[in-house]
Amino acid sequence: MTQKYEGIIFDMDGVLVDSEEFYYQRRKAFLKEYDLSIEQIPIPLFIGADMRSLWETILQVNDTIYSESFLSEKYHQYKIEHPIDYSDAINPNAKRVLQFLKRKGYKIGLASSSMMNAIQDVLNVGQLTSYFDIIVSGSQFKKSKPAPEIYEYTAQKLGLYPSSCLAIEDSEKGIRSAHDAGLTVWALKDRHFGMNQELADEQIESLSDVCKKLQ
Repeated sequence: MTQKYEGIIFDMDGVLVDSEEFYYQRRKAFLKEYDLSIEQIPIPLFIGADMRSLWETILQVNDTIYSESFLSEKYHQYKIEHPIDYSDAINPNAKRVLQFLKRKGYKIGLASSSMMNAIQDVLNVGQLTSYFDIIVSGSQFKKSKPAPEIYEYTAQKLGLYPSSCLAIEDSEKGIRSAHDAGLTVWALKDRHFGMNQELADEQIESLSDVCKKLQ
């Protein structure tokens, strides 16, 4: 069988690490301290997003004296004081899948909306860093997902055309980003947030299905 893809680009949160629920609850708890609510905002809007893209919506639905810059600074500190234990959240299949892809000669990238320090924490805890040829954070761009730039850039850094790359995603924003950049997208099935994954080319039940489908 001819290898269709030369590169595999992974999202991180919700794919390599089960962190999305923790992030959502942390955001909700932080905002509650300032009498702000996100109950009226659809949960999928938060999944796969960085906070830069969310403040405007949060402030639109809340009557508050607080500015985006004030809240952003306070939330940065709140995250430091309320860290996630990534050791309990790493996808148990992550390392085995990456080892398989490396053995098969694929170029491997990571394109995550998270800040680089969070990405490095996850990869260090999971001992996954060495498997990636390029690691990219959404904070490197003016706009992160669903804008396509992060996937265009990651493919370019791998020395590949987007059309020869496969993205492994879960969120609506991530799927849109990879799709609009010209990658094939496989969506890890969402069982928690009611996300619309119809834009993905295929849906996989488990991360280990990546190996099975590429055999």
